[in-house]
Amino acid sequence: MWDLFFDAVWFILPAYVANSAAIDVSAIPFLKKYSTPIDFRHNIFGKRILGDGKTWRGLFGGVIAGTLIGLLQLSIQPYLGESLPQMTVKLAFLLSFGALIGDMTASFVKRQTGFDRGASVPGLDQLDYIVGAFVFALLAVPFDLTRFLIVVVLTIPLHVLANYVAYKIKLKEVWW
Repeated sequence: MWDLFFDAVWFILPAYVANSAAIDVSAIPFLKKYSTPIDFRHNIFGKRILGDGKTWRGLFGGVIAGTLIGLLQLSIQPYLGESLPQMTVKLAFLLSFGALIGDMTASFVKRQTGFDRGASVPGLDQLDYIVGAFVFALLAVPFDLTRFLIVVVLTIPLHVLANYVAYKIKLKEVWW
């Protein structure tokens, strides 16, 4: 059982880091100048495409951070044995990029259905980046349903906890 748990965490770690770092980089002063929204404040169907919370700074910062974690995993994996899934730079990049594309997709859905920035949509808010990460990872590895289900079960409480911490240290305006 613990092997499955560690397998799932090891696999999804670049996506977790990318999703978190996309918010965390907003607190780095010299990166403020890169806070342009990805949608350049354009609308579609009379509503913002993504909103001000999805920035180039967050996208690049998240992908870089997630990929760097993948490089770290790759470098220490020989010392941890062969039971963990093989991390590669390509897989770490795909998980990181996919996580942020999943998050942006949820943002698009929320904007188009009338939710305000930061509004809570249970389920979607916790799993958007996980689904995106797994979809993009399909370009490098086969889909593993057990791993996916374990990640889903782990992600919901971890996401709530991480958001609460980000709120308490003033990286987010709302606790969810």
